[in-house]
Amino acid sequence: MILAQRLAILTAVLTLVLIAVGAFVRATGSGLGCPDWPLCHGQAVPPGEKEAWIEFSHRFIASIVGLLVIAVAAAAWKYYRHVPLIVWVATATVPLVGFQGLLGAITVVRELPPEIVATHLVTAMVVLSCITLVAVAMWMEDERHRESVARFRDAARVPGAWALAGLGWLAVTFWVGGYMAESGASTACSGWPLCNGGVLPGADDQEITHMLHRYLAGAFVFFVVPALVTAWRRREQLPWARPYVVALGGLYAMQVLVGALNVWYTFPDPLTVAHTAIAAGIWGVLSAGAALGFYQPYRATAVRPLPRAEAPA
Repeated sequence: MILAQRLAILTAVLTLVLIAVGAFVRATGSGLGCPDWPLCHGQAVPPGEKEAWIEFSHRFIASIVGLLVIAVAAAAWKYYRHVPLIVWVATATVPLVGFQGLLGAITVVRELPPEIVATHLVTAMVVLSCITLVAVAMWMEDERHRESVARFRDAARVPGAWALAGLGWLAVTFWVGGYMAESGASTACSGWPLCNGGVLPGADDQEITHMLHRYLAGAFVFFVVPALVTAWRRREQLPWARPYVVALGGLYAMQVLVGALNVWYTFPDPLTVAHTAIAAGIWGVLSAGAALGFYQPYRATAVRPLPRAEAPA
């Protein structure tokens, strides 16, 4: 069982790496470094061009993630067959990764349409949530943790609810952000927090797209703050509250700073990658918070014999 837990955690971490590499592909303009799929310039190994190798590295890591997802599903069936949620979420993630690969192929064949790129990004986040849920559920099902899990069940509900609501809001923010990046709207607004000197965007579609992403990202604070406050107030009851608050609060502060620096320095590649990677980290932390808040550990319901006094004659 410990092997299965470690495998799920490794898969979640490598999914984060995959998302960061995908951001690097977009930032460097390497999305069509391999203009065909699944081969690269008709070859299994790409030619020597830098863009081709950057795009190929993304595909290579995606292949590893796909194999790990299959391995997690196999481990779930072997070690957690008695826990339906773990088994079925782990199993459902396999075709979800296949769908993600299909979106990647469509992205290349149709030459990077913004709406497909954005959907590709959000689907990657859903995969991360599924693997995180499986990892957390495996941890909560561990016999060594059952006692502590039983103590924090009720206290975790409210922070979990705020985490789940934050994920919903963040999904929309991600989609608009992915669309913005691929449509060329990233540089439509100079200055931060204003857009070309104004609070509201002009009539230009790219300015509107850019500012919509900023508005969504700004309003996200109304989900982050309650998630932090409710978890911190329950820190004596929740053994995971302190690291959760530190991780979520720290990542959010970094994300705000990196977002501003991106605009001020016209989206240099390192900051662009960091912006997406940190956002994915926030998504992963919220996914863990939601799982800790709502996952109900399985309890075997063996039929108990009736007390002797109640046994039928």
